[in-house]
Amino acid sequence: MIKDDRNYHQRLQEFCDCYLETDPKKELEKAAKGISGDPGRNPDELALKFLGLGIFYGASEKAKNISIWRPKDGKVLFTIEAKGKYQLLPPGPEITDRIISIARSITGADQDMAEVPVSLGLRNDRIQLTFRFNRTPDGETLSILFPDF
Repeated sequence: MIKDDRNYHQRLQEFCDCYLETDPKKELEKAAKGISGDPGRNPDELALKFLGLGIFYGASEKAKNISIWRPKDGKVLFTIEAKGKYQLLPPGPEITDRIISIARSITGADQDMAEVPVSLGLRNDRIQLTFRFNRTPDGETLSILFPDF
């Protein structure tokens, strides 16, 4: 078995780069339904795919932010705030937990509330994002804030 030494941040950048030539909304819908393209159905790969596609979609829509909220009851919400505020099909609760866990791992944020800048390389450019975490007794939210476009 080959050991993969890439960290989550590198793998996230690779997912973003891989999907730059696709329709991110269609790919997000597939990822939300659990279609990862990974024959091993690795939950980390699906979580990274969804996170990368969410960031790519947010950037392409010139969004102010994207948010994924996982309340204790398990009904996940995935919202985009761009020209308006709307919802897209969210991933399931287990994948959402992995998305938030991976985002926390990338940023090193373990506090209930945190706001951390993240620079994401995209081919020959980069985008400066802010990952905002909010964990309460009611659930947990990951918001990704985009720069002004």
